[in-house]
Amino acid sequence: MNSSRNGPTASPMRSLTSGHGGLYISAPGKIILFGEHAVVGGKTAVAGSIDLRTYASLFTSKDGRIYLSLPDLGVEKTWMLKDLVNIIDQINAECPPEDDSPLNLENGYTWAQKMAGIVGEHKKVERAFLVFWYLLIGVFQRKRDLLAVKLTVKSELSSCVGLGSSGAYCVCIATALLQTAGIIPAPSIPVNDCGDLTWDDHHLEIIRNWSAAAESIIHISASGLDATMSTFGGLASYGKGQPIAQLHNVPELRVILVNSKIERSTGEMVKRVKRKQDEYPDIINGIFNTIDSISLKAVDVLKKASQDSVDSYNPLNELCRICNEQLSALGVGHAKLDQICTLLARYGIYPKITGAGGGGCVFGFLKKDTASTVISMIEEELSKHGYEIWQPVLGGPGVSWHFDRPNVFPPPSRAVTPTHTSRHATPA
Repeated sequence: MNSSRNGPTASPMRSLTSGHGGLYISAPGKIILFGEHAVVGGKTAVAGSIDLRTYASLFTSKDGRIYLSLPDLGVEKTWMLKDLVNIIDQINAECPPEDDSPLNLENGYTWAQKMAGIVGEHKKVERAFLVFWYLLIGVFQRKRDLLAVKLTVKSELSSCVGLGSSGAYCVCIATALLQTAGIIPAPSIPVNDCGDLTWDDHHLEIIRNWSAAAESIIHISASGLDATMSTFGGLASYGKGQPIAQLHNVPELRVILVNSKIERSTGEMVKRVKRKQDEYPDIINGIFNTIDSISLKAVDVLKKASQDSVDSYNPLNELCRICNEQLSALGVGHAKLDQICTLLARYGIYPKITGAGGGGCVFGFLKKDTASTVISMIEEELSKHGYEIWQPVLGGPGVSWHFDRPNVFPPPSRAVTPTHTSRHATPA
């Protein structure tokens, strides 16, 4: 198997030392700026990464056990590595590995169920286990000298509110396992002044492919958008059946993001809109066309902002207002979302639903010169109603390797051996 243009990369696990405290990876969440629901009908949508991130730490385990720890869900699960070793030949006979491609999803899903010991209906925790095993099996097919590992995942992203938590989870696990096995090399491209690094586009595309396949275990009809945004970061436009196009050199945009704390099912909201479309095809298709025009206009505004350094706030704010009215007409609103929008409108901010609607989050653009006192007033008012508020940077870096241990993780215990290369190390 060729893991890069320069040929196979040897597993770095032979040259790892304990001095650096583990392998640490993070990936961002995302918000859809424009195009929700219409994109299902082939229209354009626009999305951006946010600097609320999911983090993974990976250590090798000395006891021959594979650990997956999910503190946010209050669970830790262990399996024996020897059980995977004993059946890997059978897995390879059924679905042999192909170059850098992820494991065949249908066969991989079946084997992941067997290895994870999961039967019947899958809840959130079970799906998290299946993603881990699907990716681990795919990696182990190619690197049988992989040692037992302990993987811990923690997140700043709320789930089931449209912020791309599933995509970020898949990207973190895929990246950690792919690098640990040497399928992708150590990263080399700086993302900040703290020593954190990312990969070149070729290896990011490998990460994206594996992550998008894994995300299909969580969301059967996953578009691949979440995995793409978590991998590459930045802002992008996309349409059903069309390649995702990155928007380059967009100036930093300030947004306010508010979580209604109403969880909802993306699939159910999509079905709701489809029923309306079946009942009122001309009307709903007309709304989709309007949303498409809004998305295309937003792309134009963002491109001009990057080229001419113009203030993009006013047109984007107005596009949010118009788009949110279209989404409400589709029937994906909620009383809590309306309350948030009404409150923010009093400050001249016109937010909109981001994601499937029916709950979840709304976001609005902020002027560059919005005073901190105004932000404090908004936050105080929203907090009184029990809402969660963030001001994330929009369009930041994608998946990253961290030179220092992220603060979300406590110092490692001595029960595991860190798997981590130095900042300038090359896998041996």
